[in-house]
Parts: sequence; C-alpha cells; structure tokens
Amino acid sequence: MEIREEYLINEKTVLLTGEYDSNGKLITRVIDGGETFLVDLTPSQVIDANLLLVGSNLCGSLHSSKNLLGQLYMYPLTINSRLGIYLLPTKSLKKRNCVWFSLIHIKNTQSLGIRKTKVYTSYGHIVEIDMRKSAFINRVQIAKDLRDMIIKNSSSPLIYYIESQNGFYISEDSSTNKYTFIK
Repeated sequence: MEIREEYLINEKTVLLTGEYDSNGKLITRVIDGGETFLVDLTPSQVIDANLLLVGSNLCGSLHSSKNLLGQLYMYPLTINSRLGIYLLPTKSLKKRNCVWFSLIHIKNTQSLGIRKTKVYTSYGHIVEIDMRKSAFINRVQIAKDLRDMIIKNSSSPLIYYIESQNGFYISEDSSTNKYTFIK
C-alpha cells in the first residue's frame, strides 16, 4: 500500500479516517475519487496542513464554525469555500476512528439497525459507520447550514470607497512620540 508524506484535500476527496500502521502509529486513510491510499500524518494534521494553505488552521476553522453555528458537540469544517469543500466528522476529532466525510460526496444513507448506518458516496463507495442514521443526517444538515451561511456571508455586495479630496495630514512629533492630525 502506498504511503504518501502529504495530501492536498480537493474536490475528489471523499473521506479521511485514522488507521494504525504496522508500527502502531496513527496515520490517515484517504479515499480520493476511485482510489485509496495512506498519508503519514494523523487526520488532524492533514486537515491542519490543508487549512494553513488557505490562511487558516484547524483551531481557527473550528472557532469559525462555532461562531457561525452556535454551541454544538462536533463541528463541520470549511476546508475551501471557493471549491465547496466542507468536512463533517462522525465522532470527536480526537478519536482515531472518526471519519471525515466530504459534504459534496454524500449521496444517500441507509439504516443498518439501531446504531449503524450505511453511507453511499460518490464514486460508488459504501461506508458503514457506528452511528444512528438520524444523528448522521443531522450532522449533514449542520454542514449544509454552515455552507449556506458562508456562501451568504461571502456574497455580500461590493462596497466602493470614494476618496475625499480633503484628507488629514498626519505627522509625528519625535520628542513626544505623538501624532498630530491636521484637516
């Protein structure tokens, strides 16, 4: 099995989850389109590295989700709003068996008893998770709500600033370290 050193989350990313390698180290299993491979980082490290590329980090993305959605137990993450990439967790991000699904690739769900759900994704993948169907559907809806809020907040009209002809003249007095403002 191929083990990569890094991974760029993209439009074909279906899911990420934790898996232990032969040495007992937690690494990431990725399903990207029709292929699967391992990444020599934890799922949190993969997500954090990707968020750093777009000017954020895992802590910042969680904080943003919490600010927009209010008090919840587990938050979806915005990875790249321009590309429509939002990830939703099935468990706490600290648990190795948390599956991070890409919102755009969730196609359908089916209940498998009380606490198991089949998730049908793009590219024909079927993933069984230990979660009630209603709880999973709720997580999907929360991720959609986050996406809709971000789209709404990002599509505000442009504001044009007209420069005034009469600005301020600002100078610093080096002896007092104060600025003087003159109209």
